[in-house]
Amino acid sequence: RIINSTEVQSVLRPKLEAPKKFELKKNALRNKAEMAKLNPGSDEARELRKKQRQEGSAEQKAVQSSKKARIEASKKHNKEQKKGDETFYKTLMKAFEAKAAEKKDGDDEEAEEA
Repeated sequence: RIINSTEVQSVLRPKLEAPKKFELKKNALRNKAEMAKLNPGSDEARELRKKQRQEGSAEQKAVQSSKKARIEASKKHNKEQKKGDETFYKTLMKAFEAKAAEKKDGDDEEAEEA
């Protein structure tokens, strides 16, 4: 009764408004329509990737030919650069062997002196 009286109600602050509701953000990686809004070329890129996987399509043949060329270039490079005693690993191991030999020679000399 007292709370609802005009004297008390006139002194009270006005009722606060509820905060505004915001729209839930959509994940563009899962939602194709959202991705198309953010990246207009995504639809064309998706279609191209799809065609690249289809057997017998021109896009798939182009992908296979570039893959074949890349593998051939890699094999050629490996054949030219990675043989004999000049490979990185063999050079690295030679350094360790030389260091171990020096240490062994130093231990033998100390044993002879003592």
